Formats: sequence, C-alpha cells, structure tokens
Amino acid sequence: MATANKLRRKFPPITECNGTAPSSSRESIAADLDGTLLISRSSFPYFMLVAVEAGSLLRGLVLLLSVPFVIVAYLFVSEALGIQILIFISFSGLKVRDIELVSRAMLPRFYAADVRKESFEAFDRCKRKVVITANPTLMVEPFVKDYLGGDKVLGTEIEVNPRTKKATGFVKKPGVLVGKLKRLAILEEFGEESPDIGIGDRSSDHDFMSICKVCLLLIIITTVFHRMIFF
Repeated sequence: MATANKLRRKFPPITECNGTAPSSSRESIAADLDGTLLISRSSFPYFMLVAVEAGSLLRGLVLLLSVPFVIVAYLFVSEALGIQILIFISFSGLKVRDIELVSRAMLPRFYAADVRKESFEAFDRCKRKVVITANPTLMVEPFVKDYLGGDKVLGTEIEVNPRTKKATGFVKKPGVLVGKLKRLAILEEFGEESPDIGIGDRSSDHDFMSICKVCLLLIIITTVFHRMIFF
C-alpha cells in the first residue's frame, strides 16, 4: 500500500515554478539528469558512445545485443540492475583515462543538444546547483560542470582496478544511485539544510524530491511501452 501511495504522489509541473518562484527559494537545487535536465529519458545512446569510442565496435555490438536483457532487468527486476548491466558492458576493462577522454571531448556535444530548456532555466537560476543521477559520475561530470554550470554531481561511482587503472565494470558501494540511494546522497551532501528545489521525472526520483522544499515534476511514465523505449 505504501509503495502504491508513493507512485500516486503528485508534484507540481516545473512550468509552475519558472518565472514565479521567489528568489529566496532559488538558493539551491537538486536535479535529476535523464528526462529532467535532458529531454531524453534514456542514457543508452551515451553508454553506446562510450562503448564504441573508448572501446571498440565489437563492444558496441555486444551492448546493442544486450538491450532485450537490459529492458527485462529494468522493467521486471529493478532499475538499478538494468543500469548496472549497461555499466558493466560499456566500461568493463576500459582504461579510466580513455573513458575520461570521451566524457570530456565527445559526450558534452551530444548532451548539450538534448538539454531541456525549462529545466535548465530553473537550474541556472539557483546559486548552488547539484545534479543527482544514476549515471556514472565519470561520464557526466564534465558536461554538468563545464556546460550546465553545476557545482556537484552525485552519481554512481565506478570501481577501478588500482593496479591497471581500468574499470572493472562493477560499481562502488552503495551501488547504482536510484530511489532511496538518491535520497541518502542528497541528505549526505546537504545535511540538515534541504535543497530549496528538487526536480525529477519519474517515480524513483520521488524519494529525493520529497525532502526538498519545493518539488517539481516533469514527465511521468504512463505505459509499459513508453518505459521499454526509454529504459
């Protein structure tokens, strides 16, 4: 019953905030990335870019063939497992410096073309800007800081072999940052002073949004088909 109630919880749309919120409520913001600051709800194209550019065409093909398994894991097991599969296939065995190079030189151009105007306007108005995402921090941090003007990225931390400096394909504790883990990351970052604004686009964002002073919702998944396209 509690889960059902949480899924039905409604937050006001972001259009009710832009241009109307008092400046006192714009000190800090915590924003999701995919589907919120970005139009696309799917991070798959960006994982594919890393897999091909930092890895090889063969790795990209393996990632493409894994899509049915990722969708099944995402829809019927957990969002975290689906993302973990993407991370493992895309990152496993790659040198961290190669991932960093793609993240700085190539990904920002594609991310920048996908920025959601109304979300960025709300984000840009705030003084302290934090992005909370299930994506690997290593992959999105250059874009968030250099292009969006973000101060901090709270994302999934990938595990690196200290000897070879290569990604193992696994993630560090506490794991893929979704649901309650996003909430815990925000609490750790902001302490007792909650973010003034929280914006997200899906039910798994409700955990961190609920502790923000003003919560704004963008897009809600309405059908299984929609979820399969934008996993």
